[in-house]
Amino acid sequence: MTRIRSYALLGATALFSASVAVPAALAGGMKAENRAGTQQQAAVQQQALTAQNFVLYATNADLFQAEASKIAVQRAQSSEVKAYAQQMASQHANATSKLNMVARQAGVTPVTPVLTVHMQQKLAELQHTSTTAFDERYITLLQEAQERELRLHNAYARGGDNATLRAASTDTAQLVSQHLAEARRISTSILADRPAGS
Repeated sequence: MTRIRSYALLGATALFSASVAVPAALAGGMKAENRAGTQQQAAVQQQALTAQNFVLYATNADLFQAEASKIAVQRAQSSEVKAYAQQMASQHANATSKLNMVARQAGVTPVTPVLTVHMQQKLAELQHTSTTAFDERYITLLQEAQERELRLHNAYARGGDNATLRAASTDTAQLVSQHLAEARRISTSILADRPAGS
């Protein structure tokens, strides 16, 4: 377990960075300005999305979104955003337990998710966002995280090395798509309600 945790701390540091270090299949949706800085990392990771890595990346994604949503439960101004944050905090906390359970069934060692330095920075920024800008910032942060998470699950569902986890990825990708669609809808609503000229 010490070895796995050590690997987690070292191997997961790029997951939610601006240049998410995941296989090339996951990098397709990155913005153009991030591509140059991630090509080498993506090449290294292209052969590294093993079942163990997948479980690590996916549980880290859940932890990050759960923690961001806990902040939003306390700080969100809109009742709609607050309700969404409550849902995300609960579902992502449960998702880690479920994925680790599936991992055991698949013969993969469960992992303890970690917040990378970049994740911690993003959470600190969210915590210190002004009250007036908070709802929009939180929803934007969740959308970005969900887009990365969706690419991760879709990539593993297509080419993962463990059949049990591939099936779980397919199901999770559908759920993440729903979460992302709802976040986008809320984002549109926030922009529509923004005072003219702001």
